[in-house]
Amino acid sequence: MGSTLSKKQDKAIIIGGLGTVALIGAMLYLKSKPTEVQVHTNTNSKQEEVQNITINAINPQGHIVQGYDQLFQQVVRSIQVEKQGSLISIATITQILDKSLDLAKDEYAVITTENRQRRRAIRRSRQGEYQKMVLDYNEQVENLLEKKQMEICEFLQIREDVFQESVMSLMERGFYQQFFMIQASIRQKIKDSISSTKEITYEQLKKIINYQIQVLNQQPQELREIINNLSGNQETQQLIPLAINTILGDLVYEKFQIEEEDMMKMFQNQALFNDQGLQQAMAQLEEAMYSLMSSLEGHQM
Repeated sequence: MGSTLSKKQDKAIIIGGLGTVALIGAMLYLKSKPTEVQVHTNTNSKQEEVQNITINAINPQGHIVQGYDQLFQQVVRSIQVEKQGSLISIATITQILDKSLDLAKDEYAVITTENRQRRRAIRRSRQGEYQKMVLDYNEQVENLLEKKQMEICEFLQIREDVFQESVMSLMERGFYQQFFMIQASIRQKIKDSISSTKEITYEQLKKIINYQIQVLNQQPQELREIINNLSGNQETQQLIPLAINTILGDLVYEKFQIEEEDMMKMFQNQALFNDQGLQQAMAQLEEAMYSLMSSLEGHQM
């Protein structure tokens, strides 16, 4: 089975890749909360269904299992397969996307920690190799997620083409934004498989966010070069948001010795959702991110 990134772009958005929603992990934690409220206040049954799925994707009820085989059996037996004609339902698709993370977390943690250590050791001295490791890492993660999704589908006797066609059919029926947010929350959630090792303060968090804004506005060499290298064709363009996020994580760690999972732990504090200063900083961060991405559209999208 080929890489998700080698498939058509519209399918890859849901099956593996993301867009600008998850460029910076911390942004999703703040932005997901108002999104859920907005959907909840709408009485439309389709959106209520997606709301319930999204909440489950962000706050899954996990169980401790010993061994991958036992975990796999638990995962596949927890999925209810619902069909609509020859296609599968949004509830089934989302369960597959969500539960695949349970299978991928251990491998994801190994891939992430090993790649971090190796690429950061050469970031300043061997830029070409560093950029390749950034790209290899993100493609590895996307391939890992897809592999686990397809393992589940195979057990449930759902063909890959049926899975993809079901996603595309639902998107054409108006579920595009809901799928986008669900996939963004799922792609973020896998980062929880790496435990935080540091406690950070509110002031440190604000400093990190302000630093990220500064980096995006200044567009340092690492960002400019990797964007130029990825702008050549539609397939590699999909990697730009993920690559930017990875490089930002490296720059933040170099300056503050703080990892993304340390920030995520801080964002579990519900009081932050009501902090006007932090909300303003996050809005500025989002504006800087969209300005960067918008500047690319003229010559690559």
